[in-house]
Amino acid sequence: MARYDDLNTNSIAYATFISAVLLFVIILLIQALTYNWITGEEERKLATSHYVSADAEIEKQKAKLEGYQQVIVDVIPPAADGAVGTEAVAPTQEKRIYIPMKQAESLILKEFSKPTEPAAGT
Repeated sequence: MARYDDLNTNSIAYATFISAVLLFVIILLIQALTYNWITGEEERKLATSHYVSADAEIEKQKAKLEGYQQVIVDVIPPAADGAVGTEAVAPTQEKRIYIPMKQAESLILKEFSKPTEPAAGT
């Protein structure tokens, strides 16, 4: 048989192996790229999404925390000495003033920063 009729199996095997590795790398790169695109799209959607009813409720709550307000609340009086804790006690209604949250924070910090005074006779 003539030499030119024989196939070069070494070069065919080498080209097949290289192309298989290259195809595998391309598939992995495409998978990583699409995963990155999907993750980025989900993050974008979450960042730009708006829930109208929840946003309105949050704004109302923030406005309530940032302003003065006079409310009537139910206050349960402390139990008298020797009274059993299972007795029903009628709550009383008192007027309370809500102050802005930032002002309440500064008042509490100011109160905690005061040095404690020693008790008399110690």
